[in-house]
Amino acid sequence: MAKTKIENIDQLRLEIAILRLHRAEQEIYLSQKVTSFSKALNSPLSFIKGSLSFLGLRDNKSKAPQEADWVTNLARIGIPFLLNKTLLSGRGFIFKSIVSLLSQNTINSKIFNKGMLGGWIDKLVDWVDSPSSKKARSKNEDIDYGISPESETYSGKPIH
Repeated sequence: MAKTKIENIDQLRLEIAILRLHRAEQEIYLSQKVTSFSKALNSPLSFIKGSLSFLGLRDNKSKAPQEADWVTNLARIGIPFLLNKTLLSGRGFIFKSIVSLLSQNTINSKIFNKGMLGGWIDKLVDWVDSPSSKKARSKNEDIDYGISPESETYSGKPIH
């Protein structure tokens, strides 16, 4: 800021008003910067908080706990054990612990229960008993053309 030569009281009052205006502009600018900086810091934190509450690591006090059935309790123990023995067999202890903690907390009675397990078993049974597997079994069976095996015309080979 250039220094001005003040010669009378009116010029002094004018210079004080200009300085107050500059100060107000700088305060507004700085408050906008602080607000934008705090929003930039809070957005990743709110994303992390949301993901932690989705995974079940951060409990909301307003939610009432739900009763878990025996399938849910068994899955909370069995799925981390299964993951550690299969997919995570060559990983380190800390990685296995983190994955086990996350999998235990994500399994809840809303997602994994007796009804869902029963649905999966029904789908598996339907898939095993599907018509495509019956076709594979029926190809090996003899084809009956209505001719008796004791007949002279029966050769045992299908006629095309």
